[in-house]
Order: sequence, then C-alpha cells, then structure tokens
Amino acid sequence: MKKFLTLIAGATLLGACATQPKALAPTEENAAKSIAAAETANKKAAAAGFEWRDTGKMLKQAKEAAAKKDYAKAIELAQRAERQGENALNQAANAAK
Repeated sequence: MKKFLTLIAGATLLGACATQPKALAPTEENAAKSIAAAETANKKAAAAGFEWRDTGKMLKQAKEAAAKKDYAKAIELAQRAERQGENALNQAANAAK
C-alpha cells in the first residue's frame, strides 16, 4: 500500500510539474501578483504541514528580483514557488488517503 501511495504521489507531482504556467508580461504588477499567489499557496501548504524546503527560498529570490526590477525572473521564480505550494497540497491530500 505504501508503494502504491508513493507511486500516486509521484505521478501527481510529475503531472503538476509538466503543466506550463501562463505567460505574463514582465511588469511590476504581474510580479507582485505572482509573488502574492505563491505566498498564498505556500501558506496553505504550511498549514497542511507539507511546506516544501525550497519554496521559501524561491519566494525570497523572487522578491529580490522584483526589487531589482527584474520582473521576468521574479515572475518565473514566483510561479515555480506557487507550483511547489500546489504540489505540496496535492501531496498532503494523497497522504491523507
């Protein structure tokens, strides 16, 4: 049963990682929205007890990039962090089954 759950969790993570985030224009507003969405997803994952190790680091890097007006990098990092938060929530749901 444990192997089955591990397989299901892995398949879920691969499927979630394979999806492409929508392309956003590299603007300050889009960077701020992306960072906010990533923070929300990460907070939900943390509340479920499944926050991933690198998500906070990515959020910090996204904020630093935005401060340097590198909005494209900030958006990319924030979207990766958001996907990690969403994947962590999927992992929590699978672990509960």
